[in-house]
Amino acid sequence: MITPEIRDELRRIQAELKKPFPAKLHEFRELPGGGKKWVFLKWQTIREKLDEVAPEWISDYSEIQYLGNDAICRCGITILGVRKEAIASVPISITSSSGKEMSRGSAADRLAAEAIKNSAEAWGVGRYLDDQAFTIRYLWERMSELDDAACGEVRRLSEQYKIQMRAAQPKTLQKPNITPSGSLPIAPTTPDRGLINAEIDSVLKRKNISVKQAQDALDELFRVRSRQHLSNNQLTEFLDYLRSAKEAVIK
Repeated sequence: MITPEIRDELRRIQAELKKPFPAKLHEFRELPGGGKKWVFLKWQTIREKLDEVAPEWISDYSEIQYLGNDAICRCGITILGVRKEAIASVPISITSSSGKEMSRGSAADRLAAEAIKNSAEAWGVGRYLDDQAFTIRYLWERMSELDDAACGEVRRLSEQYKIQMRAAQPKTLQKPNITPSGSLPIAPTTPDRGLINAEIDSVLKRKNISVKQAQDALDELFRVRSRQHLSNNQLTEFLDYLRSAKEAVIK
């Protein structure tokens, strides 16, 4: 019998397990068929979450069943006496179109990892990943926590899923002509522009580049002191410059 105290604790635990993971812990993988990618979490990351929130959790597995090229099992996770289970299935052998073996590790190890992920999802862990649009927006809002490679993946995923980032779009000025100071005209508003700016902010933060240093670099490269006066191509060039430059180089 579940007491009111245990029920309240289970609610607290599940609420914690359902929370999104820190942005930097997310990974990206290609979907079958190639061309598209999916945001996911490693099973080790999920295990760490369970250890952190519910250190008393227990897992159990059924015997492995085989159906053609698939290995299948059930896995249950028990927390405070409550058990939730899920089914996991992985291919025993994965071959490329040329017949090359592509699977890594044994089928049993891969099945155990998949089973933990699926049963943890029954408790709410990583359940938000099913909504990839939400996940991509969540990562985009935390670009400053990601490295350059991950920022690029988020940008490509936003294009893949055709997600419009409202907060990323800069305001359009009514006068697109050259300003009295002689600066370049304001670039047109596009969804991608906001993502590029977010990536720039991430690089500036990680490399400890001050606002003045960034302005000096803009002045040297484009004779402007603000990114809003750059065209989209120039903004991308500035991002590439920051990625390749060391802090000491930007004076």
